[in-house]
Amino acid sequence: MTARRLLRVLLGAVAVLLLPAPAVAAPASALPGTLKIQMVPPIKGVVVTVDGNTARSDPQGRLRVRVRNFTGLDQRFTVVPTEVSPDRRVLLDRFRGSLDHGVHSRTVEVGLRTQRRVTWRYADRDGAPVPVDRVTEMRLRSNTGEVIELTGADLARPLWVAESRTQQGPRGLASKQLYYVVDTVMVDGTSVVNRAGHKFVPWERQDWLIELLFFKVSFTADDMFFAQRAGDGIRLTRADGRVQRLPFPPDGTVLVPDLPRGTYTVTVLGGGVSFGRPVSISRDQQVTLSVISAVDLALVVLGVLGVAVGLVLVGRPALRRRLRIPLPRRVRPAHQRTGRWRRPLRLGLGSVLAVLLVAVVVGVVASRPARAAGSPAPAPSAAAPVPVLAHYYLWFNPTSWNRAKIDYPQLGRYSSDDTEIMRRHVRMAKAAGVTGFLVSWKHTPQLDDRLAKLVEVARAEDFRLGIVYQGLDFSRKPLPLATVRADLGLFADRYAADAVFDVFDKPVVVWNGSDRFTAAEVADTVRAARQRLLVLGAAKSTEEVAAYGTALDGHAYYWSSADPVGGRTRDRLAAMSRAVHLHGGLWIAPVAPGYDGRQLGGQREVDRRDGETLRASFAAARLSQPDALGVISWNEFSENTHVEPSERFGARYLEVLADLLGVDIDHDVAMDSQQEHDDHWGLPAWGAVVASGGVLALLPLWVFLRRRRSPDGAVPPAQRGADHDVEAPVDS
Repeated sequence: MTARRLLRVLLGAVAVLLLPAPAVAAPASALPGTLKIQMVPPIKGVVVTVDGNTARSDPQGRLRVRVRNFTGLDQRFTVVPTEVSPDRRVLLDRFRGSLDHGVHSRTVEVGLRTQRRVTWRYADRDGAPVPVDRVTEMRLRSNTGEVIELTGADLARPLWVAESRTQQGPRGLASKQLYYVVDTVMVDGTSVVNRAGHKFVPWERQDWLIELLFFKVSFTADDMFFAQRAGDGIRLTRADGRVQRLPFPPDGTVLVPDLPRGTYTVTVLGGGVSFGRPVSISRDQQVTLSVISAVDLALVVLGVLGVAVGLVLVGRPALRRRLRIPLPRRVRPAHQRTGRWRRPLRLGLGSVLAVLLVAVVVGVVASRPARAAGSPAPAPSAAAPVPVLAHYYLWFNPTSWNRAKIDYPQLGRYSSDDTEIMRRHVRMAKAAGVTGFLVSWKHTPQLDDRLAKLVEVARAEDFRLGIVYQGLDFSRKPLPLATVRADLGLFADRYAADAVFDVFDKPVVVWNGSDRFTAAEVADTVRAARQRLLVLGAAKSTEEVAAYGTALDGHAYYWSSADPVGGRTRDRLAAMSRAVHLHGGLWIAPVAPGYDGRQLGGQREVDRRDGETLRASFAAARLSQPDALGVISWNEFSENTHVEPSERFGARYLEVLADLLGVDIDHDVAMDSQQEHDDHWGLPAWGAVVASGGVLALLPLWVFLRRRRSPDGAVPPAQRGADHDVEAPVDS
């Protein structure tokens, strides 16, 4: 290399070293920019701060704010707790992903938790306001499980409650509205609402009206033995121990127009002796109390004395002879007399007392009012000589009423956890002539607990139960056979010997979903259970019945969507009955008042025709010679087959069913929690004492007369002159 070329290379290297290096482009996240935000839910006026800049969302919930860079933006971004309106405020809930994703002008979703300021007021069943100072406690429960308990001054103040929260969905953040139910409202020591019977959505309504169960109750008092008014007033002891004295007005009836639902102890003041009586109030009603007056006490004393005197006379013959009271007798002429000596008719004091006592008891019985018509439990009707079982559902939670419903129960949007609701259902059904419920059940902790509660209620009310085992899941897929086998065994272990399930010779269980398996699979699954249970299938055709043969103990056809007007339904049920009975099985025929499944996505509707559909369905089922009738249903409100009294139909279809069963239904009696007290007839406790005294007084009278008539009890001739007035001979 020449010197010139070497010099040129060296100069080039020096030039490269002396020239500045080219600039490297900075990443976009490190550069200033504009952050785009979409609020979820879209709310106007939400304030955010970042890097000293503040922005407020527009009516669509959107905003833009300048940032110095997008790195670590989550730590510098703040949603200011803001009252966007007088009754709503917002808080930050979550981001979708990270705020760093806002680089390159991408919109970032920010989830908000909203709170709402709510107020409430109380009213009775007629809509009249109830002062808040009557309420001592209220408990609210949200669908997220939050429990709010309010007492004292908090009951009169507005309350901020969570209104919504956000959750991550497949398409981004979604706002979920919250709701609240009223668990209890305490007045005078008792809750005056049905648990979860009121539901409020703060997003939709901020002024809540809570209806309290106050009832109009009148109290009267009668003499225990005689049909006349007694007493000066009543002493009413409430559940919280507070005592109220209420005097009787001139008409003898004191009216309490706003008595909270609950159990009270009532005692009559004045007029004699009155014992405190527990009275359970669950409807408008009239309560009649009993008073033991001075006259009643005198009659009791007389009865006891009669018994005592009678017993003394039985054991003291000499005293008996001294107390005899001769009655005058007509002296017959000598020519009409025989030579036989006749003892003059005499009555002892014990006999007189016994006769008086019997007369008193008869008078007491006659003075009692007759038992109210319709009070007894309905006897089996000639119109329905077979058991009548209504399909009953235990699925209801407060949220159940938000889905696919166009009608609601008259008892409110209840929860199936409420024992009081179960008791009212049983009493209404029993008053209409229904034998029992076919309860939909499968083994879950919640349904096990609800079934146990219903069993206790049915046992107390002398009501019967059967089971419809729900062998399908929510997607209508059958449960595994091992699960079915285990559940049937569990049910048999718990209830096979319980008299509540005594409808047939064994408890009946209808397996809904049995038609998804072969006859061999079904037979193997239920073989052990059939030793203690009657396991029925749910076949829908004669071909299915024939296919299962004797693998099951019969079939219960759940056919709620049939239109019975016409001969098709009648003929099909008759054919099903013949097929089931051919294999020696039980046949439960369906009876339905109508059907509307359009809220569930179906197209089928069977009009109720003001009861004519129910009458035609009942007739078709009866003609199929069933072993039981299966009414579809008591409370299936999604398919609208319910006969339970409802807001839309009232008690119309329960009345039609009762008429078909030959029963005069009395809804007030059926729903009265004190039916066993109000309907009780017979002598009261003191009346029973008098009646038993009368029986005891008749016993010594009978012994006395027997001894007089027996040969051993005759008076010797030597004593006749001393003990008897002998008739003087009369000249002919």
